[in-house]
Amino acid sequence: MPSLASSSGPLHGILAASFNQDQSCLAVATTLGFKIYSCDTGTVCYEDRLGAVRIVEMLFCTSLLCVVGNGEGEGGLSPRRLKVLNTSSHTCIADLTFISSILVG
Repeated sequence: MPSLASSSGPLHGILAASFNQDQSCLAVATTLGFKIYSCDTGTVCYEDRLGAVRIVEMLFCTSLLCVVGNGEGEGGLSPRRLKVLNTSSHTCIADLTFISSILVG
């Protein structure tokens, strides 16, 4: 499998990594945003530089992602904010704010 550095550059400050339910993709949260890798080819399927992300989870092999910020950096998402993103349409389909930080279960 190729390294996690890609043609779009290396990963900076990995904060979390998780496989989707069928282990076909790896989601990596970094201090700059997140990247989704195909486990079959090791290539980047999708990436977004929306600021420090501490949780990124992918729903099976769909275009739906849940993202929680780390609260650091310019324009960084709050750790109390959960965004549901559709990567095929490049839209946020839900933006939820909670009274306390979102924790990994």
